[in-house]
Amino acid sequence: MNNGTMNIENMKNITDELNDTMALLEQQGFTALLCNAMLPVSSCPVKCGIPTEPGDTTCDYIAFPKALVGNHPEILVPASGDSMQDAGYDDGDLLRIIIGQPARDGDDVLACLDGECTVKTLFTDDDGQHWLVPRNENYQAILLSDHINVRMLGVVRAVEKLSPRASFRDCSLAVQRTKKAMAVTATPCEARVDAVICRMGGEVRQARQWYAVMRALIDRHAQEEATYALFCQRVCRLLPTHAHLPTAKELQRMAVQSFAKPVTLWNRHNAPVGGIRFDEYLRLARHTVELLDE
Repeated sequence: MNNGTMNIENMKNITDELNDTMALLEQQGFTALLCNAMLPVSSCPVKCGIPTEPGDTTCDYIAFPKALVGNHPEILVPASGDSMQDAGYDDGDLLRIIIGQPARDGDDVLACLDGECTVKTLFTDDDGQHWLVPRNENYQAILLSDHINVRMLGVVRAVEKLSPRASFRDCSLAVQRTKKAMAVTATPCEARVDAVICRMGGEVRQARQWYAVMRALIDRHAQEEATYALFCQRVCRLLPTHAHLPTAKELQRMAVQSFAKPVTLWNRHNAPVGGIRFDEYLRLARHTVELLDE
């Protein structure tokens, strides 16, 4: 068997597997399309802001389903700038441009102005004047006067978004704002904390259950993390005759798995106790928080 025959058989096997996969997807309610049309990607981004030199070279190709590609030639052009941000164009987006497509009012067009390319919305006013309109109020519209050499290169057919990823800086700032808001949450006064501990003493039925109360105090910044001995001393001082006084050793044993995290993150499937015992710990912690927030 020669290489040519082997290649044909391999291609047939791949095609059969592909057809089987697409049929299975369609059975599951998905619309499967074969990416069998290659669209070129321009090596130069087009400004959605200040016009720049047009790029006429291709650096890559991306496959699209032929059913989604029209009869006119198309090219993918990276977007840059923010003048079209209200149209949903972000830096790095790939604009699918239909080359040579006649433009109508309201179309986003790739235009060449005196040798420089830009993407704007085509508009004709009541006086019959033609404009290229940005989609950002910080930019001014461009009047297509007789003094400007204008070529409409194509119309934006669609915007292909890259995989969405937030910047580390944006995420970091959001977390910092949240931490700051959490830090300024009113910390209960000592007298109120003592009153809550006394109140919860009437609900605690096992020494280890005091951990739920302590964790709630930690979450509301009324108790330092891992200060088990201090918490136990406080309970003993407030409730010296309580039948189930806590010990630091026993409470420390409970600070594992999801119980080592804030109460809002406690997980039934990852906790040192389960079933109705977990429910009781969670109830005690939530009730403590409610009393602190009253």
